[in-house]
This record gives sequence, C-alpha cells and structure tokens, in this order.
Amino acid sequence: MRRGFSLVEVIVVCVMLAILAATIVPRMVVVQRQREEKAVLDVEDLLRMYAFRNSAGTQQIGLYYDGSIREVSLWIYDLNPQNPEGPRIWQEDRLSNPVTLPDGMIIARATADGVDFYDERWTIPTHPDGGRPRIELELVGTEKLVTVSLDNYTTVPTRSDDPRAVDRSPIDLDGQGGTYDRW
Repeated sequence: MRRGFSLVEVIVVCVMLAILAATIVPRMVVVQRQREEKAVLDVEDLLRMYAFRNSAGTQQIGLYYDGSIREVSLWIYDLNPQNPEGPRIWQEDRLSNPVTLPDGMIIARATADGVDFYDERWTIPTHPDGGRPRIELELVGTEKLVTVSLDNYTTVPTRSDDPRAVDRSPIDLDGQGGTYDRW
C-alpha cells in the first residue's frame, strides 16, 4: 500500500522552508552589498593611484574601462618592450591591479572635464602637458548607486554618499538671484 504525505506534513515542510529562506535571503543581500562596497573602495584606490602616478611621474596615465568584463584598470603610455626604439604605446600598468566589478554592477557614466562617456569601452588619459582632468564615475549596482569624483587638483577621491562631501552647488552671493560657483 502506498502512503502519501498528510496535509500537516506538507505544511510543516513549507513552514521550515519559509524560515530557512527568511534567514538566507537577507544574508545574500548583505554579501552583495559588501561586494559592491568593496568594488567602490577599490575604484577609489585606483583613482588615488591614477592621481599619484600622474603627479609623481612623467608618463601619461590612462584610466581604462571595459564594460564587457566590468573591469577598470590603469594604463601607461610607455616604451614598447618589443621595439624600445619605436613609438610609445599604451599598455596595462604593472604596478596596480585592475578592479573587476561584481555581478550586477557597472559604471553607467563616466565624465572627464564635463565630457560624458557612455560607451562599453573608454579611456580617460591624463593631459600630455602633465595635468589631468576632473573625473566622475557613476557606479550602479543592485544594492548601491554612488558617484566617485576625483578633482584635477587633489589626490583624494570623494563619494556622493559621503556625508563629509563638499556641496558644489552655486550660491547666491548678491541676493539678486545671480549665482556664482563656490570654486
């Protein structure tokens, strides 16, 4: 004789599965949030390295993003190892590690001195005269949306979700509705 599950047994199993899901799902969300936060911190470090390498060296530096693999890296304009007497070429920087963004996170928009980059691949190089552009990167993930900025006069990136971030909105100094930039 075949015996099936009683209604009570099915309800008990469903309740146990619901309790198990209620404990696992929040942990998965926290893990994703931590991955995205680590990626934002790694991008900040890469921007810090970009600024440092630009201020300390003579080589032109580039911030490179490949959206197909969600990777941000530093590139340098240096001698070609296969042809040292030939022209310089762009190659990946050996002194910094590329940052791979977690699943579900992308750089939705990049801006260099007011010029937007929306493509899947882009490069933001330093200026040949040694200066560098003001960079803004908008990182969008499943749990996080943050803009990381690097001004052209500092080596410390700022974040839009940092309460210590400076307000850069125009202010009305003359009371006549005329606005002036704070900087």
